[in-house]
Amino acid sequence: LITSNPYSYVCDAQTVANTPSDHLACLQPDPETAGTLSCPGNTTISCFIFASFGDVSGSCAECEQSVGCRACETCMWKDRCSYSTGGCFNNCVDCWGEGCYLKDPTTPLCAAYFPESWGEACIGHHTCYMGYVDTGHSKIWHNIDDSERIAFWDTGESECPSLPPDGKMKVLAACA
Repeated sequence: LITSNPYSYVCDAQTVANTPSDHLACLQPDPETAGTLSCPGNTTISCFIFASFGDVSGSCAECEQSVGCRACETCMWKDRCSYSTGGCFNNCVDCWGEGCYLKDPTTPLCAAYFPESWGEACIGHHTCYMGYVDTGHSKIWHNIDDSERIAFWDTGESECPSLPPDGKMKVLAACA
C-alpha cells in the first residue's frame, strides 16, 4: 500500500493488517466517474484504506480473490517502488497504491483524495456515494445530488505537477 493521503478517515496500519478480505469494500467505477461503495453484509465503513484519483494501482478483483503479496498484478511497495522494508500486509492491500516516480522510486506519485469531510461522513454507514465530474480543464468531486462540489485542486492536486488526464478513481475501505 502506497498512499500519501493525509486525511483523518484513513485507516491506521493495525486496522489494515487486521481487516480480513471479506470485510473490505471496494469501488473502481471505470469508465464511469461515480459509484456507491458498499460494505458486505451488515457491516459499516470503519475507515478508508485507499481513496484516490490518479495513476493508481489495485483492483477489486484482487481483494475479492483474497490475493496476497507477490500474487497481484503489481505489488506496489516492493516490486514497483523498490522499498526494501515495511508496507507489506500480505493481502490484497499490497497491490494498491499511487505508484512512484521512475527517477526516484521511493517517492510516491501524487493524487487527488476523496474530500475529508465527505469521507468522515461515510464512517459508520453501510454505503458511501463517491463521484467526480471532468469539466474538460479540471476535475471536481461532487456529492450524490450534485449540490456540493470540491475541486481536485483542493484535495491534493495542488501538490501535483499534474494528474493524468486518463487517471482512475479507486477506493478501498475497511468494514466492521
